Amino acid sequence: MKYIIITSLLFVLTPFVKADDHSFESWKESHFKNYPFECVEDGATPEYTRCEVERLLKSDWELRKELNDDKLWEEWRKARSGICYYYQNKFFGQGTVKPLMSIACQQRLNSESKRYCITGEDKQCG
Repeated sequence: MKYIIITSLLFVLTPFVKADDHSFESWKESHFKNYPFECVEDGATPEYTRCEVERLLKSDWELRKELNDDKLWEEWRKARSGICYYYQNKFFGQGTVKPLMSIACQQRLNSESKRYCITGEDKQCG
């Protein structure tokens, strides 16, 4: 049951909603409209997963604001999700860890793009 709930949460993230139509809080909450669990850092897997997804959404929101291009942002999210889905299926079986690995992968790719391309820490980027 937990796997079904967590997997459905990941599919909720798939729609590409224009962030300008919302404040961050309303945009974030729109992703959890039918998700019955609140964020609890040391809670059960569905509660902890919500915390991780909230962090991913915050990262996405910040990246969207930085890019200031909805089409590019949507393309990034789609490509990033595809890459993470590929590796999630390659390295992890069924179970509750599988969706968490996809969330962690997406967070990592956002972090790397910010670190190496946006902040200028990588002098070879762009």
